[in-house]
Amino acid sequence: MRSLIYIGIYALAVSCAPRIEDPLLLAQLGSEKLYFEDIQDRLPSSGSMEAADSAGYVDLIITTWAKNVLLVQAAEFNLREELQDFEDLVEQYRNDLLKHAYIDRYINQNLDTTIIDEEVREYYEANKSSFELKERIVQAKYIAAPVGAQKMSEAKRWFTSTSQQEKFLDWAEVFATKQSNYKDSIWVPMDDFIAEIPLDVSNPYIYFDRTKKFTCEDTVLAYFVEVNDVRLEDSYSPLEYVDERVRKVLLNKRRLKLIERIEENIIEDAIEEGTLIIY
Repeated sequence: MRSLIYIGIYALAVSCAPRIEDPLLLAQLGSEKLYFEDIQDRLPSSGSMEAADSAGYVDLIITTWAKNVLLVQAAEFNLREELQDFEDLVEQYRNDLLKHAYIDRYINQNLDTTIIDEEVREYYEANKSSFELKERIVQAKYIAAPVGAQKMSEAKRWFTSTSQQEKFLDWAEVFATKQSNYKDSIWVPMDDFIAEIPLDVSNPYIYFDRTKKFTCEDTVLAYFVEVNDVRLEDSYSPLEYVDERVRKVLLNKRRLKLIERIEENIIEDAIEEGTLIIY
């Protein structure tokens, strides 16, 4: 009821007076004060369903505010010895935020994000030992068609025949209902590729290495798989497989150089201007 009176008084004041001389005080705790204008943006809009319970909502806000103020006051009283440490931490955190915000803005304005292919290739060749493969990868693709599709037997024969490729492609254009999301020039983890097809062999890794075209099927689809290349773990990653990773490394190196430049320039400028004196 008390909060409802506050809201009514405030609304009446707004409607009847051109300007409010004194803000509407809702609660006071020692020297801390909570005014209506402090919570106005948190109240439901007038006329909404929530507005019917605005009084209870205001009471909840006041209670929450009082709890927070009292907890802070209790902490300041009971943690007097540690208070300076907290203030130092807050100051350090503020300074770190400011520094990071300034550096980020400077980098966004000055960082050259264009990395040419030659730069990527040079870094890769100079640091190839850093790009050792930890998993088997493959360049492969597949398309799939319903097992009951017309001329399925002929399609399997066309697929493995070098002279019948056009017939197979014409057939696939009509009957294929699924295909891999990547071209056979893209390197992907072999386990990820195998998980997409119903291949039932004892050693799929050797099978992929020795068989460049094969078919496999489940109860719904027949898969036509074409393998372009395979790389085993403990060899070096192909440049294409780590291209994006190399670009990120090069970009980060540029970023670090910019940060070094900022720090060096700030020191040099301060010395030249006489604001920094090192004895």
